[in-house]
Amino acid sequence: MSAHDYHEVLHHLKLESVYYSRSVMGGRDWGVDVPAESGVSMFHVVVAGRCIVEINGHSFELCAGDLLFISRACGHVVKGRHDAEARCLLDLPVKKVSDFYETLTMYPEVDDKTIVLCGVVKLLHPVGEMLLRDMPDLIHMKEDEHLFGQMMGDVVRLMFREASGEFIGGETVITRLADILLIQTIRHWVEHAGSSKGQWLNALQDEQIGRALASIHAEPEKPWTIESLGRVAGMSRTAFSNRFCALLGEPVFRYLTKWRMNLAVMRIRSGESVDMDFVESLGYTSESAFRRAFKKTVGSNVSEIRRQGSAVF
Repeated sequence: MSAHDYHEVLHHLKLESVYYSRSVMGGRDWGVDVPAESGVSMFHVVVAGRCIVEINGHSFELCAGDLLFISRACGHVVKGRHDAEARCLLDLPVKKVSDFYETLTMYPEVDDKTIVLCGVVKLLHPVGEMLLRDMPDLIHMKEDEHLFGQMMGDVVRLMFREASGEFIGGETVITRLADILLIQTIRHWVEHAGSSKGQWLNALQDEQIGRALASIHAEPEKPWTIESLGRVAGMSRTAFSNRFCALLGEPVFRYLTKWRMNLAVMRIRSGESVDMDFVESLGYTSESAFRRAFKKTVGSNVSEIRRQGSAVF
């Protein structure tokens, strides 16, 4: 993947923190059954000790410095040893430090400690939505298996320091550090996934279709047509339309509309007003035309999205 492609993906990637937790577990006789959560991703980072994660029929052994990213937060079990009994997380004595941060301690009297940081996040912006569509369910990064191992270890230690005390602005610092961790994780996956990256990333790498996608992403306000995008790609209308659909699995205008509407969802959720400046920035010449297209594409009207949040992809 070229440097430009990386910039396209990573520049727009934004995270919204749902909550973080720090677990300190003594010995190996513990187990936590983590329930599924919809619409979010999750990661576990082992700061000290080791643990086992059982998920989707797979078992991962995590050591200090390892990270497991769960792109769609399905139910799973974290335990000290394979035959340890797991208790539901909701039944455990979790201490709520703030609205976004909680701690869990089990068997504190045992000296052999495992410390795990867990984060639950949402990937925002259409880039995040498209990445989730292409990403595997699980990404396991071992500290000694990638170029950024030392840096990742430093980030984990900083996160642990912030999570260990109630420092001013600590939640903000943890969020920013989590951004770094997950962006590095995604970069590691993109670099090593080869041809299995999925439709969207493979299309971004295509010399001709990639140019058209970059133009759509950079200038969603333009009145794009098949002909104008074909010129950007250096292809005829028919050849461009056929290749775009073959690579992405959907027609040009469906992709363009979904991209614009997911941008709209993100901006509406952040509190922006839907006025003429707003709709013109997304390629529409009237509010009524935008609202009709929005309802048709998203399935909800603007006021409903403002209340509940949604995503198109």
